[in-house]
Parts: sequence; C-alpha cells; structure tokens
Amino acid sequence: MIVAAGASTRFGEQDKLLADLAGRPVVAWSLAAYEACPSVERIVVVASSASVPAIEPIAHRWAPAKFMQVVPGGLRRRDSVEAGLRASRSRYVAIHDGARPLVTTAAIERCIAAAEGRPGAISAVPVTDTIKEVRDSLIMAHPDRAGLWAAQTPQVVLRQAWLDAAAAGDDDETDDAAMLDRLGLQVVVAKGDPENIKITRPLDLEFARVILQQRGLE
Repeated sequence: MIVAAGASTRFGEQDKLLADLAGRPVVAWSLAAYEACPSVERIVVVASSASVPAIEPIAHRWAPAKFMQVVPGGLRRRDSVEAGLRASRSRYVAIHDGARPLVTTAAIERCIAAAEGRPGAISAVPVTDTIKEVRDSLIMAHPDRAGLWAAQTPQVVLRQAWLDAAAAGDDDETDDAAMLDRLGLQVVVAKGDPENIKITRPLDLEFARVILQQRGLE
C-alpha cells in the first residue's frame, strides 16, 4: 500500500507527491520500487479525493503489472491506512509513505522477510543525533541514543491484526508499530536506509535529486 493522502501543508501549495523529481512525480519512484519487488503481489494507492484523478494514471504507468486501484483516504493517517487495508486482501500488507521516494527494493524485501511469522516489522535506522525530550522549551530528559531508532517505511503488518488494533480505540497513531502495540503485539525492526528520506519541504527534493544522481538514476 502506497499512502499518498497527506495534506502537504509544510511543502507549499503544490501536492508534494506530484512534484517533479528527476523527471518523474515523487510518488512514481515508490510505485516503481514496489513494482520491481518480487514479494509484492498487488499495489493499492491511497490518495486524497482531490488527487485520485492525477494519481491513477501515474500508478498505471509506473506499476503496470501490479497496480490494483486508488482508494480515497481520510482526514487522519489511520483513516487512510484503514481504507487501504480494507481494499487489500493479502495476509500481510507493506505500508509505505509515498513521500519516501528513495526506498529500494532491497529495503522492502528485508522488511517483508523480517515480518514473516510475526505481527509486523518496520524499516528503521539508528538515531545519530543527540536527542532531548523538551516540554515548554525546557529540557526534561536526555534519552540514551544507543537505544533510539528513527522509524521509516515500509512498515509490514498482519492486515487483520492492524484492523483489530484500530477497532480498540479511535485515537490516531503516527505509525503502524504503535497501532499494533495497542494489542500488546511486538514488532521487529528491519535495517532501513539513511537515504530513505521523507519529502517534507521543497529543500528535501534537492537532497533527493543529489541521491538519485549518486545512484545514477537521474
């Protein structure tokens, strides 16, 4: 599942998933990576209602063999993920943020393999910055970064477990590991990739272009 239903409020007026990145829309890079992934059978895209007409032809072009449908998302991330899960039928679903266009097929495969036999797995990388817990501009705690990881996508979940966890309460969650945690289900971490950056602001597009140049893909 490619989640492409965000409001892009920090990016500007343009939908960041439709912005040009080295000759393709941002979301096309994720579609192509999942299209090339042997363990992925079908691709569902979740988009805002306004973006569905624009996203559909992009998905047909960049994931011609595996693209199934675009479904409208909701106001919150959990609403969009639930819409995509209900449109899916597989036991496990790899949930990916369409704003992470630099994901590799290898990273997707690692996460899918790590989830096998478990409630789920997420791609993540160890935190390298020193982290502070802050409240009202005051430092409240100094977490040991040795135990901190930055979550990425894909996040692979047992489809029914995620739906059961969502039914336990209406609060939103920032990621799918947190959703599964509602049922006490432990999720394993698969090695992510520091280059799997999220496009949040226009400057992130420039970083992504540099990475694609280094990969020889621009």
